[in-house]
Amino acid sequence: MKYVFTCFLIFSLCLYSCSSQKKLQVETPFKIGKATCQQYTSGREESGSGTELRIPVLLLENSGVELNEVYFRGKQVKAIVNTVDNQKMIVVRISKGIAKSSENLDLELNTDEAIISYNENGRIKYAKVNDIKQKQPLIYKGAPKN
Repeated sequence: MKYVFTCFLIFSLCLYSCSSQKKLQVETPFKIGKATCQQYTSGREESGSGTELRIPVLLLENSGVELNEVYFRGKQVKAIVNTVDNQKMIVVRISKGIAKSSENLDLELNTDEAIISYNENGRIKYAKVNDIKQKQPLIYKGAPKN
């Protein structure tokens, strides 16, 4: 009897831990376009440098979806939706000083992949962005010295 109870307990714990794993959504309530990333270096040392990631999204009106964060190259940044060239787009700047992601997604991402976390009907869900195109680095000129 003790053996059966122990097996049942172990089986129950395994099922519980599987349900807590983060699963990527195959179908999302929004459309994801072709994403790009670009290294940037400012002309002034205090302005910093890093990577800008742009992900075009088509959010459906009244869908109840709230975008949370973007996970890219081991970093976690708040997802901010802006309008660029009349298109809704997630634009995040990942500076060199941002700490590594504190949340463990249990996923191995390539350098051309990212994860978007979002809330839908009170539940956190995850969508994967593939084939992020790397653009040429952008180097800003510094202010002239007097």
